[in-house]
Amino acid sequence: MASSRISAPPILTLPATFTALVTGARVNLGYHTALQLLRCGARVLATTRYPGDAVARYAQEHDYASWESRLRVFGADFRSAADVFALVKNTRQCLSSWTGSERLHLLVNNAAQTLTDSVSKEERAIEREVNLLEATEGLDIRVRDHYRARVRGGGPLMALGGVEQERGLIQQSNTDLSTDVTTTSDLTVSDTKTSTTSSWAQNLFSIPYEDVISAHSVNTFVPLILIRELLPLMGTPRSSTSDQSSPQSSSIKPAAYIINVSSREGIFETHLNSQSKAGHHVHTNMSKAALNMITETEAAGAWRERRVAMNTVDPGYMSAAPECEAGHGGKRPLGWGDGVGRVLWPVAVGEVEGNAVWGRFLKHFGAVEVEPGRGR
Repeated sequence: MASSRISAPPILTLPATFTALVTGARVNLGYHTALQLLRCGARVLATTRYPGDAVARYAQEHDYASWESRLRVFGADFRSAADVFALVKNTRQCLSSWTGSERLHLLVNNAAQTLTDSVSKEERAIEREVNLLEATEGLDIRVRDHYRARVRGGGPLMALGGVEQERGLIQQSNTDLSTDVTTTSDLTVSDTKTSTTSSWAQNLFSIPYEDVISAHSVNTFVPLILIRELLPLMGTPRSSTSDQSSPQSSSIKPAAYIINVSSREGIFETHLNSQSKAGHHVHTNMSKAALNMITETEAAGAWRERRVAMNTVDPGYMSAAPECEAGHGGKRPLGWGDGVGRVLWPVAVGEVEGNAVWGRFLKHFGAVEVEPGRGR
């Protein structure tokens, strides 16, 4: 059943023991993915930079009372490695308190960043967050910890070189991650000046370095860290009698799932004159290509060793850059529900039909065949 219906209730019904972590779940695709999982019966851990805001949004849903006990909202700014490893720790604790074991069934790496908000815009968002934290103090779905929203994540942007040092410093929330990171203070005025054009519409020479680094931190480094740290909590160890080494061995129901939410920006276009990239948003294209390579590289091992079905999903055109918001009358080809159907389709194929799809770049409920040499 290759459609969004299979990914929604009542067709997709998940047991209360089914646990999911959805990143970037305050608004848009992440929010609606978390909602759908809750309405399908799952327990959901939702992450966001602004947990007070997220809690207020969830609490306004008409059926909030029916699933509030199965939702927990974590604060985490993925520009800070300390927040990511604190999230891993909190995830383990929450899973243990929920089910008595640290067992995760679904990881949705949805959080993404292309544009960096101005400092003043982040300050306004933080001020609003403080007010919402007070307003939602009586709601138990927010995990109480030491997290606080900070401008620019509270320090230098994350670079891969600082990750190993950070693993031992989970309790210290604003540790400098690497002396090699280029931060805003290292750039010239021309590098950081305010532009009327967002980095989505800018070329290689115009995109702020801050956007380049933050896009890779959120879109690539964090999914890698979460997969590495949480995969041992997922699936079941390999049986010596099972044959799970091929994507064609689809008769075995997955024991867990990883969905890396990506886009066509991360793949080669068929024709060189395609306008889909055309010299723009190279930083996002790079980060999505890297995310796709996590799936390409690690999916076989995750399936072979733990029966975890890892896929990349392109949910389609649902939102636009600021410059494009007015295009097509402000309408998009797909709604958030359509995107959720695509994101959760590999899960539904496993849970409803008992089949496995893994190691694929999925678009429109099917695998995309990439031929880099074609059209050259």
